[in-house]
Amino acid sequence: MIPVSLPGGNFYVLMAVSLACLSTLLTWLAVLATTRSARHWLGGHRRIGAVLMAFLALIGSIFPYQQFGLWFSAQRDAEADAGRKTVLAQPTQLSGVEMPAGTELFLAAPDDLASFDRAVFPAAHPASIQGIAASRLFRYPANGKQAETLSVEIERDQALDGWLCAHGHRIEFLVRDGHPRFASCHLAIGNTLARQPVPAGAWLKVIAPAPAPGAAADAPRWLLRTEGSDALDVASLPLLKVDMQLDGERRMLDFEGLLARETVLGDMTYPPGTRVLAARPGLPGAQPGDLLFSPSRGRSARRDGGEDVPAGKSVLQAPDGTVRSVLGNREAGVLDVAAMRIGP
Repeated sequence: MIPVSLPGGNFYVLMAVSLACLSTLLTWLAVLATTRSARHWLGGHRRIGAVLMAFLALIGSIFPYQQFGLWFSAQRDAEADAGRKTVLAQPTQLSGVEMPAGTELFLAAPDDLASFDRAVFPAAHPASIQGIAASRLFRYPANGKQAETLSVEIERDQALDGWLCAHGHRIEFLVRDGHPRFASCHLAIGNTLARQPVPAGAWLKVIAPAPAPGAAADAPRWLLRTEGSDALDVASLPLLKVDMQLDGERRMLDFEGLLARETVLGDMTYPPGTRVLAARPGLPGAQPGDLLFSPSRGRSARRDGGEDVPAGKSVLQAPDGTVRSVLGNREAGVLDVAAMRIGP
């Protein structure tokens, strides 16, 4: 969805009143120009006629004045952009990207190509960045907290590091050692994980690899985050709003999500919206592959032959349905707060 900024309610009221006054004034002038009796009336009521005309002209000028202000601002911005725009006469490498001749650059500092913050590539010669054809590029310089970042637009869905990225969203790159490195993108239709389709629009991010004995120093790891109403099966459970960590072979390392519908596992029946996550190492009584279920606020999980598990508690359960224990959320390491994300 594309966000649209709408004017406040007062804008529409003033516009309607201004247009009404302006049309009334113009109609009155047309009548005066064509009707003798109207001119006689105005001659006999000069003071009130002048006051009415002045009032209509004052209020009626609001809308034209607003439009002129918008036009003037657009012209000023266009002149500013033209003053900092340059076109490359020959191929040039900037921020690790080989930019073809004919590229339009918008510079933050005059005559300094390295200061560009936007590049528009010729339609016939898009720039190649890690194998993808880019039509536009936006550059965000490095600061004290973040490395130099490139945000790239593409005209069609394209594959990158084995994932198919959607063309309706920008692809993000981090510039490291003078070269752009893939950082994140939104996925298009056609990606699969464990032989099932990944919901379109899922967000994929490269995360730093955790050190492990015998692992390559630059082994990739991924964070996959799904949104929307399409469920993804994880650990044989239908989940929404999944946060999943994958290794370079797309094997699941960790996950968290919400049940898309009522789910039965062993003696437990969980309502939709129940939070599910892989049991963390070190959790008392947990074994590899165990799951942790935490009912959402105002909901409870039913247990055959036992007491319901209310919100504020979590069930540690094996994949075969064996209930290992019922823990308080704090003891289970589950934050008992409203869900909060920092998303793309």
